[in-house]
Amino acid sequence: MTHHRKIVAQPNHRDFEFDRNRNVIFFNGDVIYLTPHEADILSILLDNRERPTPIEVLIQHIYGDREPGAAAVSIRVAIHLLRKKIQLTGLSIRAESRVGYEIDALAVPELNRSLSDHILSALNLALAADEPEIAERLKAVFDLAEAKRERSRDLERRIMASRAPSGASASS
Repeated sequence: MTHHRKIVAQPNHRDFEFDRNRNVIFFNGDVIYLTPHEADILSILLDNRERPTPIEVLIQHIYGDREPGAAAVSIRVAIHLLRKKIQLTGLSIRAESRVGYEIDALAVPELNRSLSDHILSALNLALAADEPEIAERLKAVFDLAEAKRERSRDLERRIMASRAPSGASASS
């Protein structure tokens, strides 16, 4: 089935670009359409690409407090379909038994930079171009991105701590 990929007549995206707002990947002139769940999963895995992401974290980010009974199955199915869709890009998702899912983005070097790195680069460009108003706004965005990343890490730590056996906690 290739209904999710169409050739762009005049591609304006080189190599790889993930448009998180439109649930689309642009890759070498192809457009790969993702479902909202696939896009959410890809986004989370890319944000956490330095480490495996537990399925509980994916469920929490995607469903929040309204987690359906079949959430884990739904996530696994979405990951299976996402793997097929991103295969041509060089990205791959692997399952770490009892740990979670991890994305291998080495084939797309631009993805090996965090969002904060991109913002920081733009901030430095604004400062070098003597654009203090733009630099001030980029600094605020940078702080927001760092705070969001820290909240995501905290959530992951809490989930992992709740999964640990009760005798595994350190004594004070």
